[in-house]
Amino acid sequence: MNLNMTLSAGSSTPIEDVADARENLERSPPLWVQVYLQANVSKSVQWIKRAEAAGCTALVLTVDTPILGNRLSERRSLLAEKELSTKPIASAATVNRILMDARTKQEANNIADSAGGALINSALTWETTIPFLRSVSSMQILVKGIMSPEDARLAVDYGVDGIVVSNHGGRQLDCVPATLELLPQIAEVVAGKIPVILDGGVRRGSDVFKAIALGADFVLVGRPVLWGLAYDGENGVSAVLNILERELSQTMALAGVSSISEIGRSYLGVTREDGFGIQRI
Repeated sequence: MNLNMTLSAGSSTPIEDVADARENLERSPPLWVQVYLQANVSKSVQWIKRAEAAGCTALVLTVDTPILGNRLSERRSLLAEKELSTKPIASAATVNRILMDARTKQEANNIADSAGGALINSALTWETTIPFLRSVSSMQILVKGIMSPEDARLAVDYGVDGIVVSNHGGRQLDCVPATLELLPQIAEVVAGKIPVILDGGVRRGSDVFKAIALGADFVLVGRPVLWGLAYDGENGVSAVLNILERELSQTMALAGVSSISEIGRSYLGVTREDGFGIQRI
């Protein structure tokens, strides 16, 4: 389908294997890679170098996880994850989730020691982090976790190549606004200087239409793809993506739109304050 893919930093499949699987494809869209900067900087640099050597074209730096939120559903599964905490396969995010469940300071120290510097770095700054990534890689840099016009403006000012409007699926702080609510303000500030990507809640092709209408250049789709993978492997993933594409085409046709470039706010509306009828956004 010629859709680019972002490989999770917590993937259980080596990035080299993912890149190799794409070599014989008729079309090879861009491969991006997610990165959490770790407390042990050398580990992060190793991961970035591996990604670049494998042919990745962009780093998707996740910045909304200085600490882990109170993820109740994940805390219930921590017993199984604790068995992985000292193994090389454990990701920085996994180690941080286990640390979150420590009952005493000593237990937390023991987990941190066993992690060997794999904890997520909570001291990222615009002034130091972006230049650091530029110094170790020639890949494009996208910042994931933007949730305010102010941060979007900073992203432009510090020269990142794109932003992802994301609230981490509402798992970091469950009272944050939906990404779609903030998208128009953020897109207005960015004003086309860099791509704006919407993440979160995309379940139908009509959701893609709405995101584009409100200022997104692209959308990220996560859970539906994983559900398709769990259901029927590669065929399940293809089915999910085909459904989204078909629904987007249907929505465009029913809205009287013949190309993506024609989609805009004029095709959307909200319920009027008095509860009767629709007013345009």
